[in-house]
Amino acid sequence: MRVAPLPRWAWLLLGLFSLGACARLPAEEARATPAAAVAAWGFAALSSHGAPLGSAVAVAPGRLLTSAHLLPEGVAVVEARRGDGQGRAEARVLARSVAMDLAVLAVPPGVFEPVPVVREAPALGQRLWALGAPSAGPAMAVGVVTRPAAVMAGRGEGFTARIAALMGYSGGPALDEDGHLRGLVTALPGQGGATVLAALTGMDLDGLARGVAGREVFFLSIAAALAESERIAPSARLSAHHPVRSPQP
Repeated sequence: MRVAPLPRWAWLLLGLFSLGACARLPAEEARATPAAAVAAWGFAALSSHGAPLGSAVAVAPGRLLTSAHLLPEGVAVVEARRGDGQGRAEARVLARSVAMDLAVLAVPPGVFEPVPVVREAPALGQRLWALGAPSAGPAMAVGVVTRPAAVMAGRGEGFTARIAALMGYSGGPALDEDGHLRGLVTALPGQGGATVLAALTGMDLDGLARGVAGREVFFLSIAAALAESERIAPSARLSAHHPVRSPQP
């Protein structure tokens, strides 16, 4: 979820709280669900100097998308760990959007498998599966679309759903019943973000208390995210740095 901006001292404390902490990964929880393949191969848990940041999803060989608000200012490289825990890579920040809550990351091709995409807006009441890397609580949530078309100022165009997504899900994928990517977990509408205590400890107490009933969550449309990612970081820039090769187990 969207976290309120923190001062430098808070980021230092965050590192101390995070020592020894390990974000949950979704592959095991997603088995036998429409999110299973993406959870294992297309999902990435992001961290910096051991501190969990949030999630990302592969949309092309060597290319991840995530929420820009997850990345502290000045950080150019983070670690991306695959959802099955078996693959990891350095992820270089290619670009951050000023128009929406989006960042483009480059990773060596072959670590993550791109997720199939559906660019159309989801339908009212459609079921969604969201994946994340929370410090506590489930790493997969199931919900339903409540507004197929929505706009959040500074975040972009997308939709909302009632779903039990937690801190650590931001930047992660929202998938339909066929396992196709529909959007990125982005923010809580009408709220200023998590408290400093929640940001420091990684404990989303409000989300955990609500349980499977969840809360209203805004998702950035994958169609809008892909269009913006091509504008700020054209694919040609990525392929020049990383030749494409087949995914390896």
